[in-house]
Amino acid sequence: MIKPQAKNAAVFYPYTVAAYDKRIIFVYGLKTTEGARVFLSQSTNSVDFSKECELDIVLNNGKKEPLTHCDGFSFFTYGKHSYLMYSCKARGKKQVRVAQSEDMIHFTVVEEDANLPSNASFIISSYKRKKRFLSYYGDTSIHVTASSDLSSWHSSGEIFSSRKNSFDNGALRVIGTMIIEQGILVLYTSKSKDSADSTLQVGAALFSLDKPYMPPLWRSDVPVWEETLEKDAYPSRFLGAAIIDQALHIYWASAENEMFSKTINLISAGLVRAKVARQLKRHHKNPIIEPKADNDWEKEATFNPAALYLDDKIHLLYRAIGENGMSVLGYASSSDGVTIDERLNYPIFTLVSPLKGVKRNTLPASPYVSGGSWAGCEDPRITLIGKRIYMTYVLFDGHNAPGVALTSISVDNFLKKDWKWKKPVLISKPGEIQKNWMIFPEKINGKYAVLHSITPKISIEYIDNLNSEKLVIESMKLPGNDDNRWDNIMRGAGAPPLKTKYGWLVLYHAMDKRDPNKYKVGAMILDHNDPTKILFRCKHPILEPIANYENHGAKSGVVYVCGAVIKEDTLFVYYGGADSVVCVATEDVSNFLGDLTKQVEQSANSHIPLKKINKPKQI
Repeated sequence: MIKPQAKNAAVFYPYTVAAYDKRIIFVYGLKTTEGARVFLSQSTNSVDFSKECELDIVLNNGKKEPLTHCDGFSFFTYGKHSYLMYSCKARGKKQVRVAQSEDMIHFTVVEEDANLPSNASFIISSYKRKKRFLSYYGDTSIHVTASSDLSSWHSSGEIFSSRKNSFDNGALRVIGTMIIEQGILVLYTSKSKDSADSTLQVGAALFSLDKPYMPPLWRSDVPVWEETLEKDAYPSRFLGAAIIDQALHIYWASAENEMFSKTINLISAGLVRAKVARQLKRHHKNPIIEPKADNDWEKEATFNPAALYLDDKIHLLYRAIGENGMSVLGYASSSDGVTIDERLNYPIFTLVSPLKGVKRNTLPASPYVSGGSWAGCEDPRITLIGKRIYMTYVLFDGHNAPGVALTSISVDNFLKKDWKWKKPVLISKPGEIQKNWMIFPEKINGKYAVLHSITPKISIEYIDNLNSEKLVIESMKLPGNDDNRWDNIMRGAGAPPLKTKYGWLVLYHAMDKRDPNKYKVGAMILDHNDPTKILFRCKHPILEPIANYENHGAKSGVVYVCGAVIKEDTLFVYYGGADSVVCVATEDVSNFLGDLTKQVEQSANSHIPLKKINKPKQI
């Protein structure tokens, strides 16, 4: 702190900033050799604070709180009450106290020794979850702590941490929390291992109001603010943040107790979550299909299901791996989309081509291995066109590069479970590794349409006859060219396109260079008549591998979609978790499509200079 320049000279000490009723509240202190006083100022324009009042804090015994040894004030509200949380030295130890007020002037201590984590500086204003106050905090990773009485606090385990190959690969520290329309916004700093000492990077995460203890719904892929600061402006401590009229204001104090702020446009920084497709909701019954130990052909893994809504049932064809390491397809069905009503105890489709020269349980000649399988039929997609069901899948014979094969079956035989599949045809170019091909459920401009690549652009082959035994489609995949997007490593389309009033809904999986080794799910809408045109695309994943069953299995960090249906008003998305189990996630289809089509492009945040905040005029 600044030492007084003359006897009894007041030292200005900024404590905290918070939003309240479209105003920004600023709490600061004046300290002299004779004592300390605490003041509260307000601003409506984020910069000009005027001295409003001196705060009066009274202990439970009716005596005034001696402020000389008090520090670290923070401000939050709930209902008609305002609160100050601060630390002080009492009875030979440091205590955290909480005082309550109805007029924002006269405060009475309601808790003299709160058991709060030392770095939990910001209590969320205007919010309780199950009658509990919440605070997000952290030094290396982020946790949340909760209390019903502001005295006893109970902390969660880690809810998110630093990311390799990302801007936030260093220690994380919360610098502000607030409620916005879309959830709980948490701002944090990260001291990247790659950035200069004078570079400040601020990230953001959005948490559900209903499930604040769960991993974030969204997390910024790039800093919402990054800037190299001069030494006299570099933060010694953050005072808080506030949102006023779609602008985010971040405040901090330098080592010399000078106060600064940065204003960030919410939309351009990508913080308006309502403009992004919402996250899918995992069903609490997940996983809905698991391996069966008493069936040799599916005792190791059951995952990556195709889905078809037909005859008032959702039919699932799932990939299964048995003790011999072969991939085959099993069958299950559900009336409600979640509960499995029927599951056959035998495979309904197996590798048709003989494995010449390959013996059971021997190593494959090809280096390709997928999901623990070394040969077979993988990752089916099924599409109903007229009275026939077409299935594309990955064919791998244990020797040659895996490619995409096509077969079909009549609707009558399918419903009767008379598995008379048409002889499969390899429709990808021999010798090339190809996956994730699927067929549109109706003709487009008079031709069948096969979606065979989304990397980096949408590639569709239009053909006259799906039953041709000479059909071969050439597909070329190129690396993506936008490192700032979450899907900068594109993998492929997931479920066959679903027709909506906005266009063709396509779910896809992709990876992020900054969060490697994780398959995440995105969504896009393609033009009805020219599906090579992307009309809308989510700016953040709609499903990420955070559940246990998505991280413990044959391959950690995988959510892999192969099937989706719209049943009544609900979108059902079926996916494989960790290459081991079948799972389902849902969302109201109108809400989902509404969010996806209302999104805005994230533009570069215009440079708004730092603001040095003047001390209140009456000091």
